[in-house]
Amino acid sequence: MRTLLSIVVLLFAVSLSYSKDKNQHFEWSATASVPKAKTGEQFTIQIDFDFEKGWYIYDIIDQIGPEGLGPQKTEISFSPKNFLKIAGKIKTPKPKVKYDSAFYIDIRTFSGKFSFVVSVIAQKDIDFSRDKIFVELYAQQCKDNLCLPGMDFKQVISPGKGQSATNVQPSTETDTALSQAQTSSKSETAIIQTKETLTDTSKEIQTARQKGLLAYLLFAMGAGALALLTPCVFPMVPITVSFFTKRAEKNPGKGLRDSLIYGLGIILTFTALGFLLALIFGAAGIQNFATNPWLNLAIALLFIVFSLNLFGAFEFQLPTSWLNALNVKSQGGGILSVLLMGLTFSLTSFTCTVPFVGVALVSAAGGDWFYPIVGMLGFSFVFALPFFFLALFPSMITKMPKSGAWMNNIKVVMGFLEIAAAIKFISNADLVWGLGIMPRELFLGIWIGVGLLITFYILGLFRLPHDSQVETVGTMRILFAIFFISISFYLVSGLTGKKLGELDAFLPPPDYEQIISAGVNYSGNIPTASIQTTSEQKDEWQQDYQTALKIAKDTGKPIFIDFSGFTCTNCRWMEINMFSKPEVKQLLSGMVKVRLFTDRKEEPYISNKEMQMKRFNSIELPLYVIQTADEKVIATSAFTRNLDEFISFLKKAYNSN
Repeated sequence: MRTLLSIVVLLFAVSLSYSKDKNQHFEWSATASVPKAKTGEQFTIQIDFDFEKGWYIYDIIDQIGPEGLGPQKTEISFSPKNFLKIAGKIKTPKPKVKYDSAFYIDIRTFSGKFSFVVSVIAQKDIDFSRDKIFVELYAQQCKDNLCLPGMDFKQVISPGKGQSATNVQPSTETDTALSQAQTSSKSETAIIQTKETLTDTSKEIQTARQKGLLAYLLFAMGAGALALLTPCVFPMVPITVSFFTKRAEKNPGKGLRDSLIYGLGIILTFTALGFLLALIFGAAGIQNFATNPWLNLAIALLFIVFSLNLFGAFEFQLPTSWLNALNVKSQGGGILSVLLMGLTFSLTSFTCTVPFVGVALVSAAGGDWFYPIVGMLGFSFVFALPFFFLALFPSMITKMPKSGAWMNNIKVVMGFLEIAAAIKFISNADLVWGLGIMPRELFLGIWIGVGLLITFYILGLFRLPHDSQVETVGTMRILFAIFFISISFYLVSGLTGKKLGELDAFLPPPDYEQIISAGVNYSGNIPTASIQTTSEQKDEWQQDYQTALKIAKDTGKPIFIDFSGFTCTNCRWMEINMFSKPEVKQLLSGMVKVRLFTDRKEEPYISNKEMQMKRFNSIELPLYVIQTADEKVIATSAFTRNLDEFISFLKKAYNSN
């Protein structure tokens, strides 16, 4: 029980960086003292707050008690980073002071209506009516004996009317100014029209709900079956088999029990974790959590540890206490390790949120509990069913003749495959952080090496500690060796730029260098009026929504929006295997194409995600939208393997008139 509690605390801690409008207990706005500023000019930003009754935040200074502990201080910053620099101390109103028995000190807080005034220096020429510059707030909201975790908030800065900076003073009497600032802020933050548009998936779900609970449940189960065809779940096949192969060897006779617990663990963690994080951190909470680079690295490490354990390496190669402890937990006879594997399965699957789950979590975040829970249970039941049988498979092998040798060979091969899977999660972290350490060539090189090692191992060219001598190479060994050497040579062709079909979905994208540099080169949204485009640019994939709008208005073409993710396996599959079809390329060529990534925790990706949730009430990836230049939505679509279906969707761009 203590271990389970630790896991819950860990999940909670990793998720603290993600905010949710539903947990924002205040309204706020930010206004510059000038409408424009030249490079080097000093002026002020006034930030006005209006907190709900009883709620407050802590002061902007550190407050540390005699035991070295204290509340989370409030922090103010600006983005993009190269526009504004804070000059001097932030002016605040007089805080409320009250003794806190938990920290043994007087605590300074702000509540009600109040303002901060920040003196800043322009790092470049700024026009607040065109440049989208944000004030970022990190604060912990508290009420009575309840404190929410520290959260990030952001607000666009509205242009002032040229008032002197010295005339802007902190005040708790800001009713009129607050109202004016909020009105201005709302107009500035409207990247697009805010009228909500239901995706096709949302419409299908609504129709199923109108038909009754049974129809809705069957629809959810059908969505779970279709989700099994997405590339996101494929890495868990060898992971599941290898994990339960080891358990079948250590705990014979418990295969059915472990398989049932594994399936139940997938269902419960998939439903409960997704639902809980949606309630606390919003619809995108689980998606943010699953794409977190640290979590991806942790999963990669877990898979590598499992693989070394399958190789029999722990006894003499990795004697450290923590690794041995992890080995005990992962291979113990109890059920905790099985539940942990169910949790791992759920997290890896959430990396690419399928349409049904994306809509269900948005509904849950909005306060609709019953149908999302029922739907997620039905979805995850079908989703987990094949993996129940995969988990049962190793225990059936133990009953075969000479199962000992076979079991050990299977363990080693699966160990190599776990290393290959770990590389994918390292690549995920690389793509989100933009490190540039895992290009396509290195990724393929590692996979080719893994394929060759498996081939050599099957042929008996080398042995691991628990292997017996291979006296003869039988027919089955030769067939498996041919299979893996063929895959290796197939991967070699990918080094020359050849498409690899299904495998391409797991590799870094062809435009890896551009994606890695995307976060570095971003310097704020480009004002629409100043956008200049060449004929070549009009045929390229755009990365900025305002640029795409400008081109669409200039050319009269419809817009194709691709909501994507750096770590989205399903997105890569569509880009490489669907967008490359001649019919699809021809239809896309007649549209202004814009790809909006949503899974980096910085601009413009945060705004891209907000745009998707607010306009389309969904966090599904990929999500495709066709709209007119005046932002009228024509049609939406999601991941599909049906070429005719996707072509029909694209043709709606030309049939709308």
